[in-house]
Amino acid sequence: MPGWQEFVIDPLTGLVTAIAGGVGGYAIAIILVTLAIRLLLLPLTMKGMRAQRKMQTVQPKLQAVKAQARGNKQREQQMTMELYKKEGVNPLAGCLPMLLQMPVWLAMYGALLTLGNCVIPGSDAISVGRTAANAVADCAANGGNILLDENFLWFNLALPDATFDLPFVADTVPFAYISVMAILSGAVFFLQTYMTPLPSTAGSTGFAASMQSAMKFMPVFFMFIGWMFFSAFLLYWVWTGLIQVVQQFFFSGLGKLEDRLSPGTVRFLTSLGAGRFAGVTPSGTIELDADEFEIDEPSTEKPKTKKRRRRRRRKRGRRS
Repeated sequence: MPGWQEFVIDPLTGLVTAIAGGVGGYAIAIILVTLAIRLLLLPLTMKGMRAQRKMQTVQPKLQAVKAQARGNKQREQQMTMELYKKEGVNPLAGCLPMLLQMPVWLAMYGALLTLGNCVIPGSDAISVGRTAANAVADCAANGGNILLDENFLWFNLALPDATFDLPFVADTVPFAYISVMAILSGAVFFLQTYMTPLPSTAGSTGFAASMQSAMKFMPVFFMFIGWMFFSAFLLYWVWTGLIQVVQQFFFSGLGKLEDRLSPGTVRFLTSLGAGRFAGVTPSGTIELDADEFEIDEPSTEKPKTKKRRRRRRRKRGRRS
């Protein structure tokens, strides 16, 4: 994308570097920048999460619409659209938080990728393979260094998180290790997905239904690629996921996770503030009135004008 590097990635890279110089490390800088970005996006995130919650509250009515349509897909679609209009619901508005994350995700990845390049004095920065377990050693062998080459907790930001090597195969099989950060990223995204009250496929558009199907596999995908990614990005991944979970807890509630928990646990989490700022309340089981939606059905009676014409023809035939 023209200008993406110059106007987005480079300024973000400079911001992370400046903060790292002030706080004494890139790990803390990544945490602070991520928190600042999430706070800036909070108003839009709140709007999207409340839309998700509102969509969840009309699910009983959607089920009633489906039953009332009795298999007539055209009638069901028309009634569903009227229900959305009446309730002020946009079925795609709940996807806003996920769509907002994509450009931020790409920008942070680009900035961290830039910081993860090998810097050799007197030459341009070169990429040494951000999934390589020996990236730091290869860079040092060429007389350079990687800015992200620092230890934080149990991992190095510039390298994949090989927390535990698998015995007997660690020296012969690539990525033969246990990555705690990759597992955490998959677990956090799984929790985030279950707390997202996306609408059911009933009455959903093709795009919304496709997103729901794709999100079922996203936690596994995140964990798989996180196994090979450098730890700086995994740190951003896990931290931004935790922030999202906290936001969802207060602004959209427990989502589908509510069905997996005991009633006592749900009451306890609700008392802690789950869904406190959602802006809507669950509607419960709703019965639709038979005449709530007036749908014009095709008339089975033929126009009177045609009947009159046929009568005239019969009369003429008799006279002749």
